[in-house]
Amino acid sequence: MELGGKKILVVGLGKTGIQTVRFLLKKRADIRASDANPFEKLPGEAKEFQDKGVKIEAGGHSNGMFLWADTIVLSPGVPFGIPPVREALRRGIEVMSELELAWRYVKKPVIAITGSNGKTTTSSLVAAILRASGRKVFLGANIGTPLIQIAEEDGAFDFLVLELSSFQLQGISTFRPHIGVLLNISPNHLDHHESFDEYACSKMRIFSNQTHLDCAVYNCDDPMIKESALRIKSRKIPFGRTRAEGGVFLDGNSAMFGDETYDLTAMKLIGMHNRENAMAAIASSRTLGCQPELIESEIVKFDPLPHRIEFVCEVKEVRFYDDSKSTSPGATLRALESFSPPVILVAGGKDKGVSYEVLKDEIRGKVKLLVLFGESRFRMKSELGGEVDTALASSLEEAVDKALMNVERGDTVLFSPSCSSFDMFNSYEERGRKFKEIVQNISV
Repeated sequence: MELGGKKILVVGLGKTGIQTVRFLLKKRADIRASDANPFEKLPGEAKEFQDKGVKIEAGGHSNGMFLWADTIVLSPGVPFGIPPVREALRRGIEVMSELELAWRYVKKPVIAITGSNGKTTTSSLVAAILRASGRKVFLGANIGTPLIQIAEEDGAFDFLVLELSSFQLQGISTFRPHIGVLLNISPNHLDHHESFDEYACSKMRIFSNQTHLDCAVYNCDDPMIKESALRIKSRKIPFGRTRAEGGVFLDGNSAMFGDETYDLTAMKLIGMHNRENAMAAIASSRTLGCQPELIESEIVKFDPLPHRIEFVCEVKEVRFYDDSKSTSPGATLRALESFSPPVILVAGGKDKGVSYEVLKDEIRGKVKLLVLFGESRFRMKSELGGEVDTALASSLEEAVDKALMNVERGDTVLFSPSCSSFDMFNSYEERGRKFKEIVQNISV
């Protein structure tokens, strides 16, 4: 793809957009950028780019800026449905994600992992196994370093392990991972996608350009994935609780892959969903030639990542868990499935337009008190409050206080919001750190 002199608009000047502009400057493209935030809230690099001749539109998006471009590169989280993007597509202007642009300039094999839940844990686990096997690994894309940052500079790596979001996959046309992994699909990001079908189709695109030379690792117990798997053209490796030909399946506490047995009894990662993540990692790393004994060892010793059903502390025989990364009802459902009653569930945040009704059965069976805070608390109460005693709070501090007023020995307090953090916090990490700070300062 020749970029010299080509008119390219970068939409969104967050971390990924900044790195995209840097790459395009090296390629001597004619660059403009557009961001919804006012200029004073843009990163310091915006002024640097202006000095290098990049025209920047801040505080909104105009049709004129978009229609100027030959190619538009969307940063993750910028919806395809905004009017200027729609008009550009109608006029035949090429629109792609940063992932698609970067893909055209990388040469090393890609292991791409997506799903509504579990993709960061699974990506990190696959990377850990490969590194323990002596491979040099890049881990990034939707976590850590954007892929565009190493475009044309991936020679130091043997494999590129990419965690991918629906936003990134929605904007691909040629992206083709050697191994594509799809963990699960449940309603999420309906504040960005026009429908659940659009969201699900974006996830399935991870397999769309694969051939018989590639591998598709997918959850055969997920009904939506199972239905769509018939269209996969690459070598299929299913995983799940169901025994499937050529796949990885659970037999008690062990994962079976062909005639190989992987004992998962001592895993530090808790919950059935993490056994699914482990099976996906087994399929991916074994296909790449890693040895079974090493794979099992790395899975067993892998520590839970921060804010993902992370044990915080125990106070007077009450255990506290930080699951701030659960930003959808599907993620909170998987967290609840990992615990025995009685549970006090603290949830709420910025509403993403997804129904919370999927949580009803687990809440009815396990939760003794539901404490809701944040922008979504009233809708969550209307959908879930009939199942269990419910308390409303105006802040996270108040929510924890209300949980503490009702705890008894043997309870579990689970902070699993089901919502994004952007009503009160800048990120789920900041939100999780705040929860941990509050809990760790409880007076015994």
